[in-house]
Amino acid sequence: MRTPPPASLQVIASYAESAAVPWANGAGSTVELVSLERSAQLTPGRPRWRLSIAALERPADFSPLPGMHRTFRPVGGNVVLEIDGERHEVAAGAPCIFDGAARTVLVELPHPCHAVNLMVESGPGHAAPEPGVDGTFLLTLEDSDLGPRLTLLREREGAEGDGRLGPVLRF
Repeated sequence: MRTPPPASLQVIASYAESAAVPWANGAGSTVELVSLERSAQLTPGRPRWRLSIAALERPADFSPLPGMHRTFRPVGGNVVLEIDGERHEVAAGAPCIFDGAARTVLVELPHPCHAVNLMVESGPGHAAPEPGVDGTFLLTLEDSDLGPRLTLLREREGAEGDGRLGPVLRF
């Protein structure tokens, strides 16, 4: 049985309770945890952002996202990306930050895995995201027999965590 999050945290979205949408190129699927519209409600006055979990099934081109900064973190395996012709080996859990307009290709995928994708609006007054700096949101990462379980949580204002969470990504 899954342990509920501490009272200091509010569940925003759960991968297990969200529907996957196939990519246009057929190379995987995506579960959107937070849309650009929802992010404006969650973080008013800040650049809009989108958080999704991609199922990586085979090497393929990324969709271009001009006007966005992207932070890509593989979960459950290492991958190799080619960004504007430059090779980037990305270890499981490590962030790879790049411009959404860059020509990006997943060129090596030893086995199917998932990736956390944070996309933040760029442009005048919008700095690139810095993983681990804000701490307002947490994405828990848990392994299960059915694959990774990911839950987006938000720290309640003034609350202290109790340390019961497993691995988390803070942003």
